[in-house]
Amino acid sequence: MLKCVLVICLLFKGLTLFCQENVIICGKITDSKGDVIPFVSVDVPDAGISTMANENGVYTLSLKPGTHVLNFRFIGYRPYKREIHVIRPFEVNIRMEADVFALNEVRVNADKEDPAIPMIRTVMAARKYLRETPSYSCDIYTKGVQKLIKAPKKLLGEDVSKALNLDSNRRGIVYQSETKSKFYFRYPHTKEIMQASKLAGDNAGFSFNRALDLHVNLYNNLIQWRAWGTQSFVSPVADNALSYYNYKLLGSSVENGNTIYKIKIEPKNRFDAAFKGFIYLVGEEDDLRIYSVDLMLTKDARINFVDTLQISQQFSHVHNKYWLPSDITFRFKGKVMGFQFAGYFTGLYSNYEPNPPFPESFFNDEIVQIKKGVNSKDSLWWAQNRPVPLTDEEDWNYFVKDSIERKAATKHFRDSVQKEQNEFKPIKYALAGYTLNNLSNRSYWYFYPFSRTLFYNTVEGWGTNLRVRYRKEYGYRRSIEFEPNARYGFATKSLNINTELIYRSDTLKHESFTLKAGSDFLDLNNRGTINLFYNTLTTLFEGKNYLKLYKANYVSFSAQREIADGLLVNGGLEMARRFPMRNNSNKRIFADAKEVLSSNNPLDPTSDEDVFPTNNAFSFETKISYTYGQRYTSRPDGKIYEPARYPTIKLSYRKGIKGVLGSVVNYDFISADLYQDKVKTGLLGYSSFYLSTGKFINTKSLFYPDMHHFSGNQTAIYNPLFPNFHFLDYYAYATNDRYYEAHYEHNFSGILFKRIPLVRTLKLEEIIGGAYLTQPLIDYKEAYIGIQRLIFRFDYGFSWVPGRKVYHTYRLFYGF
Repeated sequence: MLKCVLVICLLFKGLTLFCQENVIICGKITDSKGDVIPFVSVDVPDAGISTMANENGVYTLSLKPGTHVLNFRFIGYRPYKREIHVIRPFEVNIRMEADVFALNEVRVNADKEDPAIPMIRTVMAARKYLRETPSYSCDIYTKGVQKLIKAPKKLLGEDVSKALNLDSNRRGIVYQSETKSKFYFRYPHTKEIMQASKLAGDNAGFSFNRALDLHVNLYNNLIQWRAWGTQSFVSPVADNALSYYNYKLLGSSVENGNTIYKIKIEPKNRFDAAFKGFIYLVGEEDDLRIYSVDLMLTKDARINFVDTLQISQQFSHVHNKYWLPSDITFRFKGKVMGFQFAGYFTGLYSNYEPNPPFPESFFNDEIVQIKKGVNSKDSLWWAQNRPVPLTDEEDWNYFVKDSIERKAATKHFRDSVQKEQNEFKPIKYALAGYTLNNLSNRSYWYFYPFSRTLFYNTVEGWGTNLRVRYRKEYGYRRSIEFEPNARYGFATKSLNINTELIYRSDTLKHESFTLKAGSDFLDLNNRGTINLFYNTLTTLFEGKNYLKLYKANYVSFSAQREIADGLLVNGGLEMARRFPMRNNSNKRIFADAKEVLSSNNPLDPTSDEDVFPTNNAFSFETKISYTYGQRYTSRPDGKIYEPARYPTIKLSYRKGIKGVLGSVVNYDFISADLYQDKVKTGLLGYSSFYLSTGKFINTKSLFYPDMHHFSGNQTAIYNPLFPNFHFLDYYAYATNDRYYEAHYEHNFSGILFKRIPLVRTLKLEEIIGGAYLTQPLIDYKEAYIGIQRLIFRFDYGFSWVPGRKVYHTYRLFYGF
C-alpha cells in the first residue's frame, strides 16, 4: 500500500497549489478474515468529502493538514470511525466487523406475525410521502465497468481477442467509463447535466453511464433498471409487497444515535418478480424509512441479459433532516453465446442542496444534457477529481486503450489498421457485406452482401443488384450518405441505375434532405412486401412468386425537421413515369415447385392483363407527427429519444397533381395514425397498439400504385416490424376509398411459463395479438398466439374473411 501512496503523490507532483494544501491518504478496507470489502462509503464530515472504496476495497482521500474523522460504512458491517492527524501522506488500512443485530427479547411464534411485518406496514403507509420529499440538487459520480471472463476464439470469422483487445486467456475489460454530473430532483421530475465524461479508448466519445439510470426509487411500487429492459420487479415496500415477500426481523443496532432494524426478505414464490436479500430500516417503530438495502435478483426471477444482479443502496442523513441516497451499486454476471461476463455500475452522491429554487421551466422534456467539451478533461483532471480510485486492472485498461487511441491517430498506425479492416473476407461478405474504410477521411463504402446481390423473379428472370453505400461525417451533427444502385435483369435485358443522396444537416433537430433519382423496378405495394432474396427462394423452391413489380423512371426530393420537442414534420415531391410489367416466364424452375406460377397482375393471378397503363405521375406528400412529453437526451452529436410515455399521433396528406410535367394523376388522400410501442403494464408485461384511418377525398384519376396499401405477409419466415399483418395478402386489399386498421399485441414477459417446471429455464415469453382491417369491399380479422426468446419467435394464428374458410398457419420470426 505504501507503493500506492507514493504513486499517487508522484502523480500530483508539479501541481503546486494542490500539493501545498492537500495531503493524499489511501488505504485498504477488509473484513475480520482479511477479505476485501468493495464499494465501502467513506465520509469526512468536517471536510465535506464523500467517497467510496473501489472494487478491490482501496480508497483514497485528499485532505488538508490537520485532524479529521473518517467514517466508514457498508451494508452488513458495523460503522467504523477513525480519527487521523494529517501531516504527510500515509496509509490508513481499515478492518470492519460484521454488524450484530440483537432481537431484544422479541419472540415470534406461530400465533403471532413476525415483528418485521408491522414495520414494513409503517413504511408502506408513509411510502407516498417518503418518495415525494424533498426536492434537491446534488453531485453524482458514476463509474461503469464490464469485463469478459471467458470468450470464444472466433465469432463470424473474426478473432475475438484481437477485436476486443483481450488478453491471451480471452479476458479483459470491454467497457469502462466515468462521469461527473449535476443531478436535480423534484418529484416526479429528474434532470441531469453531465459535466465530465471519460470513456476508455475513445476520448472523443460520450459515456453511456447516466446518473439517471442509477436513480432507483424503492418507494415506488415497481422497480425497473433500464439495463434489464422492460421488466418490472416488486419493491419490498410496495403496496402489495406482503403478497410477494416473507419478512423476518433479524434484530436491531444503534448507529450514530439512530436505531437500525435489519429485515431479511425472501419471495413467497421463488419465481416471482421479487428480490431476496436484506432491507434496513431507520427510525422509531412508528416512523420508519429505508436506511439501506442489499438485494439480489437471479435467473429464478427471469431477469433478462444477466444471470444475477445485486443492488446495494445506502442513504445518508442530509442536514439531519432528510434521508437521501448516498451511493448505489449494481453488480451483475451472465453468460450468452459462449461469452461469460461480469461488471458493475456505481453511483456516488455528494453536496446535497435540499429544496433549491428551480426556474419555472427548468424541468422539461430534456432529461439529460451532455454539452460539447465534457469529454475534454485530461487524465490529470480525473486524477484530482475522481472520488473512487481505479483498480490496477482499470488503470491499466485506461493506459492501454488510451495508448492505442493515441497510436491510432498516427498515419502509419491508421493505415495499418485500415488495411487490416479492409481485408476482403468472402464468408463475412456473403453474410454481412463488405466495408471499405477511409479512417483519415471519416468515411466508408459499404457493399451489400451477396444474398442481396443475386436474385430471381418472374419479371426480370435472373438478375444482379449491385448496391453500395457511401457515408462521410462532418463534425458531430452533419453527415452525407450516397447510395448508388445498378440492377440488371437478364430476361428483360434491362439495366436500371438509380441513386439516393441523404444530407443530415443537424442531428439535434433531426434535420435532413433526401434526393432520389433514376430508374428501377418497384413493388406494386408502395408499403413494401417481400425482399428480393426471400422472394427468390419462394419462387424457385415453392413456385410462389409473391413479388409483383412495375418499372419507374423517377426523381424525388424530401426534407424533414423537428420544429419542437416531439413534433416532427416532413414532406416531399416526386415525379415518375411508370410502366406496367408482365412475367417473362410462368414456368416452374424446379420439379418440386408449383407447375404454373402466378402472373404479375396481383388482382388476377391467372391474367397477364396490365394492372395499370403507362402514365406520368407528379405527387406531393407531407406528414406531421407529435409525441406529447417526448423525453430525450441531448448530446453534441444529436438528440436521443427515450421510450415514449404517451402515444404518437401522425397526420398525413398525399396529393396527385394533374398537368405538371405531363402528370395525369388527380387525387387527394388523408390519414391519421395513433400508436405506441411497449406500453408497460407492470408485472403483466407490455403492450403495443396501432390505430389508423384514412380516406381518399378525391379520386378523379389514380392508378394501382397510388392506392393505399397495407403491410401484409404471406411467407412462413420473416422479420416483423410492428404493426405488420401476419397473414394478410400483400396486394388484394389495397383501396382507393376509406379504411380503418387496428393492431394490438401484448407480451406477458413469461408470467405463465415461469410456473411450468423445466420450461421456465428457457425464459420464454408469451405473446397474444390480433389485427383488424375494414374497407368498403371487405372486412379482415386475424388473431395469434406466440412464444419468444430474445430475437427468435414462433406464432400460430388464424385469419377470417366473410364468406371464406378460416385460414390458420404458423409464422417464424427473427430479429428485434
